[in-house]
Amino acid sequence: MREDLPGLFDLLNSGQAHGRFEPARLTQARLRVGMKKTDLAAEVGVSAAAIGQYEASVNSPRPDVLDRLAKVLDVRPEFFGAGRPLARVDTVHAHFRSLRSARVSDRQRALATATLIWELTFTLEKYVKLPEVDLPTVEKGTTPADAAALLRAHWDLPDGPVKHLTATAESRGIVIVVRPLAEINAVDAFSTVIVERPIVVSTPRRSENVFRHRFSIAHEIGHLLLHADSEEYSSAAEKEADSFAAAFLTPAASMDAVLPQRLDLAALDRVSRTWGVSPHALVRRMVERGRTTESSARRAYQRLKMLEDPNADPTSAYPGERPTLLTKAAELAADHGAGVPALAQALRISPRHIRDLLGDADQRPALRLVGDE
Repeated sequence: MREDLPGLFDLLNSGQAHGRFEPARLTQARLRVGMKKTDLAAEVGVSAAAIGQYEASVNSPRPDVLDRLAKVLDVRPEFFGAGRPLARVDTVHAHFRSLRSARVSDRQRALATATLIWELTFTLEKYVKLPEVDLPTVEKGTTPADAAALLRAHWDLPDGPVKHLTATAESRGIVIVVRPLAEINAVDAFSTVIVERPIVVSTPRRSENVFRHRFSIAHEIGHLLLHADSEEYSSAAEKEADSFAAAFLTPAASMDAVLPQRLDLAALDRVSRTWGVSPHALVRRMVERGRTTESSARRAYQRLKMLEDPNADPTSAYPGERPTLLTKAAELAADHGAGVPALAQALRISPRHIRDLLGDADQRPALRLVGDE
């Protein structure tokens, strides 16, 4: 067990009463909805200093204030109680694939979401045995290409395309979820490990195109293997994760056998659909394998952009790329009497939130009392 686990997991066996206020829960709920302390204070009717004191464990909110906090943050009042597993946001580190506009608050919001996903995973494991985490140990200094070959061998993947990448990763214990842009905002995708459970979070920006989705998942797996001990963002680490994804999805030896000798977009399109990577990625691979020049590649990118048809994404040709691990686990748990209401009670959130975390939007109509405007 990692040395930092007690800090993440310090409430599992604490025996504290559920009624006691846990300051870290307020931080988690506030960050998850992207609220500043000043904004929350204004909504609740207290000072910003009071919110800071609640989160710093200097003071605890009165029952009436706790109720208002719960209403504004869209959780149950008992959500703030201590005595159940909690991965503190400030102790969780992740590798972010972010846009330039990503701010610290964007990352904090993403991490708050990841901690709640981990709690759901932990709760499900009380009823369903999830796959054990099965990732090889990669020695420091290993090249991305060698790490990719090591993972292929460790997972006993045959030569050729990696079919059903998402399903394969989930079968090896990696939790993969796609969260809405409104929640993650400027963060494209990220990965983290919470209490030894790898979690990869993506967004529609990365997942609406199956090629981009597969590369992004492979990119995040690269971070999990190559940068497990690294906490700071760096362009070098991002390039290494990209190199890992390229080597894992399109091994050099295989590409030497299937790539055309010269730039041929029609031929690349056929290879693209077989290997589940974009033509853009294959053009880059041709440059790396010495099949074409950078200037020719730039011209090819321009032609591809002109030819690109957003409606031509062959997603249906790639089954196994939609995350299903948590959904299937929830279905099995429900078969054993632990349905959505039981999971909601365990996490102290609403059933609607559970369905949302599972990727199952609540289609029921919202009802209001007549005259409640």
